[in-house]
Amino acid sequence: MNLPKFEFVTSIEATKSPALLLGWYQTPAQDKESSPVPLYKGKRSKEIDDLAGKIKNAKSFLGKKNEISFLRFFSFAGYSNVFLLGLGDPKKCNMEVIRQGGAALCHVQKREKIAKVAIQTDSVFAGVRPSEINTAVQAFCEGYLLAGYEYKDLKKPEVNPFVHEGLVFLGMKSAALIKAAERASALAGAVNFARSLGDRPGNVLTPTEFSRLVEKMSKERGIKCTILGRKEMEKEKMGLLLGVAQGSAEEPKLIILEHMKGKKSEKPVALVGKGLTFDSGGISLKPADRMEEMKYDMMGAATVAGVFQALADLKISRNVVGVIAATENMPGGRAQKPGDVQKSMSGKTVEIINTDAEGRLILADAMEYVQKYFQPQAMADFATLTGAVVVALGTVTTGIMGNSSALIEDVKKFSKVTDERVWELPLYEEYEEDLKSATADIRNSGNREAGSSKAGTFLKFFVNSNLPWVHFDIAGSAWHRKDINYHPTKGASGAMVRLVTHWMENWRQPK
Repeated sequence: MNLPKFEFVTSIEATKSPALLLGWYQTPAQDKESSPVPLYKGKRSKEIDDLAGKIKNAKSFLGKKNEISFLRFFSFAGYSNVFLLGLGDPKKCNMEVIRQGGAALCHVQKREKIAKVAIQTDSVFAGVRPSEINTAVQAFCEGYLLAGYEYKDLKKPEVNPFVHEGLVFLGMKSAALIKAAERASALAGAVNFARSLGDRPGNVLTPTEFSRLVEKMSKERGIKCTILGRKEMEKEKMGLLLGVAQGSAEEPKLIILEHMKGKKSEKPVALVGKGLTFDSGGISLKPADRMEEMKYDMMGAATVAGVFQALADLKISRNVVGVIAATENMPGGRAQKPGDVQKSMSGKTVEIINTDAEGRLILADAMEYVQKYFQPQAMADFATLTGAVVVALGTVTTGIMGNSSALIEDVKKFSKVTDERVWELPLYEEYEEDLKSATADIRNSGNREAGSSKAGTFLKFFVNSNLPWVHFDIAGSAWHRKDINYHPTKGASGAMVRLVTHWMENWRQPK
């Protein structure tokens, strides 16, 4: 999808934009009887003072975080329309406040059908330290672009649809600011690509179509893309992935991505994604209620695809390989059954206790594949793996776990940079007891206790003991996000794409 454009001009005179955005912070209430007061921290003028007086008297706009008011046909500084954007307490201003401010503008701009808006930057960024202006501009643009995403491919085209032309930043212009906006566009484009994969229904995004779209994205950016089908997987003896796929009429695909832009001597970092383009649960059939959401069971794979788009668009000098395991999990006549025993690529046997615990099976073969052929220095996997992580953490946080404290600490650090929350869950040895099988090396499911950690414990069984590894369970954070205004309340969120891109860009080899 085409993204809105950003302009930077040093003149603060009226541009061709039909509207101006003014940022307002908030002075907290002094006592129980008083109310918060909107605070303008930009350059003062008679017009600003008059407007501030009207706003204070009306008491309809208080400058709260994400509060936005639109004054149509309100003549101000040569503009005929004015947006008032609330940014909250200036002492609490950070990049996430700015990012959500950009999203708030986007939503109201669309509602009011204003194609282009000029931004009075000295007011919007008044709470930002001068050294962080470039980062703040990137954050504002990110929020604006992410909030503008919509999946409309399957809807009847609108007559004269509204188009966001973009924003004009007044009073600032530099190569660094332009680069910050371009970086925001690249990251938002990558997140939106991941979202668009997830929002496609299962009959549209089959494993074959998934592989075609990822291959197209890769060819446009010079990423090496190799796709394996059923015959190639049979030669590799990928019994766990094929076992999940055998109940479906759709052919499974293994998508291998290579972004080798670092030093030739440096081993790559491996990213592995779960790509269930639809998960019925198989023989262990899911309840009918909300089963339609299982088209999102490939968001781990979409995350990997989105990260690779961002790595290429941002020209990040790093060696990164990705493996996406894409299949359906269906209850066909050939579907695997509870009690079956399947064999992984390396020959490890797995007793199938629950066919709905299928994501860990396809990840296991994908992880063994990347370890065998690429000998990575570290590995991360991404999956909408367990409902248990949603019960534990809700939709606002991604659960992480692994065998490397160094990797996990880096993920936590970078999550604060991109404001994508993570929370570490344990992988205690005691969890291994519940995964022991009488007929195989391991079973794919245990009892209900610590379900997310036991799923991680299962994956750990397929990770070489000397390989640093971290697992991201995005089952809660991957779709239907009501907590942040730049995520769709209905649809894929693209969670972790920005975080992992930043992580790869600032990669340090774990000791």
